[in-house]
Parts: sequence; structure tokens; C-alpha cells
Amino acid sequence: MRPRSSALTVALLVLPCLTAMAVPLYARTEPRLVGVPFFYWYQFGCLIVTVLCLSVALRLHREDT
Repeated sequence: MRPRSSALTVALLVLPCLTAMAVPLYARTEPRLVGVPFFYWYQFGCLIVTVLCLSVALRLHREDT
């Protein structure tokens, strides 16, 4: 595994964890999006970001092996 892609892979794996653990950032109800509190659509956004990050990390890992 190359050092640069290895560091990028680790960053892509850590990013979703950090966004989910930033509770003070999203522990609120305002603003609302189509009546849904911020907390819920932030969590849904984190889910999408996690899927994208894990997909890219997997592709990077497969290219290196």
C-alpha cells in the first residue's frame, strides 16, 4: 500500500466517525427542512457521507492490493 493512498484511506474511514461524534454541532431542532428537525436530516446526511467514504476507501484499498 502506498503511503499517500494509505493516509487518504484512513482519513476516509475517520471522517464519518468524527462527523457523527460532533453532537454539539447537530443537537438542535432548527433549522427544519420540510418540517423535519435538523437533527434527523443531519444524521441522514452522515449516513450518505459514510457510505460514500467507505466506498472510496474500499476502491483505494483494492487498487493498492
